[in-house]
Amino acid sequence: MDNRNLGLVLVGTGTVFLILTLTLHITGLLYGFILGSSIVLNVSGAGILMKFIADKKLANL
Repeated sequence: MDNRNLGLVLVGTGTVFLILTLTLHITGLLYGFILGSSIVLNVSGAGILMKFIADKKLANL
């Protein structure tokens, strides 16, 4: 799997978890777990995408 695809999958999954936390009326530990995993997935996906963009820029020089 390409780094671009992996980053997009992670960001998409993190966004789905974020939407779940906003639409479902849950509290407690489950809310924290879903929100925490959303944050981790979005940040790691964005990092992978930024690394992919930087590698593409360096390859074009």
